[in-house]
Amino acid sequence: MLSAKIVCGAANNQLAHPGVEKQLEDRGILYAPDYCVNSGGLIRVADELEGFSFERAEQRASGIFETTRSVFELARTDGVPPAIAADRLAERRMRDVGRLRGVWLP
Repeated sequence: MLSAKIVCGAANNQLAHPGVEKQLEDRGILYAPDYCVNSGGLIRVADELEGFSFERAEQRASGIFETTRSVFELARTDGVPPAIAADRLAERRMRDVGRLRGVWLP
């Protein structure tokens, strides 16, 4: 019954059931993954741990659009739904951060 062209996941776990992302893709509905587009809240909370600065939080949140665009591009090039591409990008970023733990700086 959904007639939208885009589903913008503004809450957690919009696609909690496996396969829903493929159903959306098959119907030509673009899905913007929830943890991309809704990450501003987490950015704010993380910034509060450092003593909240609106300017700093705004600067960090300004990357949400480009990250979401990167997810769409990865989905297109890999031939997967955006939800899968978002998972791949997140996993890649976590691996990259994990590698930094082994770097010793004097």
